[in-house]
This record gives sequence, C-alpha cells and structure tokens, in this order.
Amino acid sequence: MEKLLKLKNNFSVKIISGVRGVGKTSLLKNFAEHLRAEGVAEDEIIFVDCSAEDRPKDFQAFYEFVEAQTFEREKFFLLVDDFDRVAEGEKAINALFVSSPAEIYLTVSSEAFAEKISALLPENCDALKIYPLSLVECAKFSSAEDALKNYLHFGGLPGALGADEKFLPKLLRGLTYEIMFDLLEKNSLQRAELFRLLMETLAQNAGKPTTITSMANRLIKFSTALSTFKNYFACGASLFRKIPRFDIKTEKFLPGAEKFYCVDNGILFALNPKADENILIDNAVCVELWRRGCSVSSGKFGAMDITFVAERDGEKFFVQVLPTSGLSAQRATRPLRALPADAKKFLITLKREKKFDGVTNITLRDFLLDAEKIF
Repeated sequence: MEKLLKLKNNFSVKIISGVRGVGKTSLLKNFAEHLRAEGVAEDEIIFVDCSAEDRPKDFQAFYEFVEAQTFEREKFFLLVDDFDRVAEGEKAINALFVSSPAEIYLTVSSEAFAEKISALLPENCDALKIYPLSLVECAKFSSAEDALKNYLHFGGLPGALGADEKFLPKLLRGLTYEIMFDLLEKNSLQRAELFRLLMETLAQNAGKPTTITSMANRLIKFSTALSTFKNYFACGASLFRKIPRFDIKTEKFLPGAEKFYCVDNGILFALNPKADENILIDNAVCVELWRRGCSVSSGKFGAMDITFVAERDGEKFFVQVLPTSGLSAQRATRPLRALPADAKKFLITLKREKKFDGVTNITLRDFLLDAEKIF
C-alpha cells in the first residue's frame, strides 16, 4: 500500500501482479477505501471486477464499458481487478491511457499479460509484484521453533496459513493446481497435462542451469513444437522466475546459463516433494531478495560460483548461501574474499560461523526476518 500511494497522481499505469490468492484484490479494495477517505467522490472511482459474469470479456467491450461510465469526466480512478481475464485487454488500456484523464490500476496473475501492457507503454508503467507472505508474517501462525522449518517447506500462501501440518501437503498441492489452472485459462492454453509436467520439471531443476530446449527434450513424448513450449514456459513465469548468470569480472551477463526459482517455497515443495533442504534454502533467500526489491542473478568470479548477486538502486550485494553439508564456511567464502575489499559480501548459514575478513555472516533465520537490517 505504501508503494502504491507513492505512485498516486503520476498518471502511469500501475500493474499489480502476483499469483492467485496473494492479496491483490484486497490491496485494490483497500486502495479504493483510501481514496474515499481522502475525499475522492464515489463516481470518480470506477472499480471493475473482471471475474464477474456480467463484466466485459474482450478489449472492445471493456473500452466501451469504461467510456460509457466516464464520458466527459475531468479525472477518474480506474481500478480493474483480474484484468488478465479480458482478451487482448492491453489494447483497451493503451487506448484509455492515450485518450482519457484516468489514473489506471490493474491487478493481474499472468506475468506474460503484464509484460504485454508494459511493452505497449514502456515509459508509462509502474510494476508492483506481490509475493506470498514472508517469514515475518508467517511466524505469527507458528511457534518460534517451528516457524523457519514450516516456512521452508510450506511457504507463505495465505490460503495455507494456520492449517494442520498433516494436511498441508495435500492443501498446498490443491492451491498450486488452482494457481496453474488459473494461469492456463488467462493465457488461453489448453494442455493442462503438459503445463503440469513442465512446472514439475522446473521444480525438480530449480536452482540448476536450464533452457527451454532442455525442458522440451525432457518432455519429448508430447511431440510439441518448440514455439508451443515457449508459450507454456512464458505462462509459467508467474510461478518460476528466471535469473541470469552474471560474470563479475567482465560485468556481463552470460547467455544460456539461466536458473529458475519459484515464487513460493510451498509451491516448489508441492510440485517437488523430494526437494532437498539446500534448494529450499536457496529458493527462500532468492524470493526474499526479490521481495526487497532486488534484481537477482547467479554469480561467476573466475572459476568460482557465488549463489546470488543482488542489485538494488545501483548497489550490488554478493550473497553466498552455505549448503547444509559438503562445503565448509572457509571454502564457501573463497569467492567472496576474492572480491574487492569494498564489495558488500554476505555469507548466509543455518548457524553462526567464525568471522572472515570483509564477509558479513548472517543466519538464515535472521536474514529472512530482516533481524539485522543489513539489506
């Protein structure tokens, strides 16, 4: 809400994205209440629920619907919920932005749909991504002892909070399938089985270098054109976000070495119940970096790897996550210690380790709780 209020009155199109069930509708309704409390007249707040049966379903009908309600108004706020249900809706938003005195706010579940709008109005869009709840928020529903363990395995989907732990795996799987079918419908894709297997394959390969071609080869039994896989891959971007590979020495991104991480640990665990603790930890760290407004890549420094390179407001953070076994803190910090002395370097561990020159050690719990306020 704070971010949304800062963008008010700048006449950009505000796109609020996030998977089904994370609170986009609640945010939009609360924003409408805020406008009313500020004294905005009721007839200047146009709230459109695109999931309702009687709402326009294509761009032409949507444009005409809005125009009919706002004719000759000097200014109005257009708040549209579930906008990715409007076929080719980006065309209507483009026309409204150009021709009407509107402040436009949209919620969407499909990242691909959000990108279409951004592509039409590249200089006039502000994107706000909503993630499932953080450990700080989830800890309110668990004992302090269980909060971190539960968060790593069950994530922060609001629909799963407070459920009995023995029912959580089944509940999470159901919520995950609801999210996937919602994305299929909004992207007009028909092959649910292909999409399910693609998402499960991504979950099994989370944190590993992955390409569309390699995914297609794994699912060769579908005999599907690469272009079709690309469409389903794009649909899945709402669940699995891509991070590029960054060469720290040359300061260039390396093509063909992307990794994928899931927007929520509970979704990842539902799609891959055999996911080991290391990938669950890495995934939780990556999501937290996204949540704090960082762009994230995996790092390469010579022959050495750094788990994440995070950048925010032009400042880089180098983050090494210590695996639960097989690698000592001494070895894990080698690439960090090789970086320039003024670089901001962090080692995330399950428990406190001894100090290394120029490297800040922070426990996973403290990092996820933002206990030390270092990011």
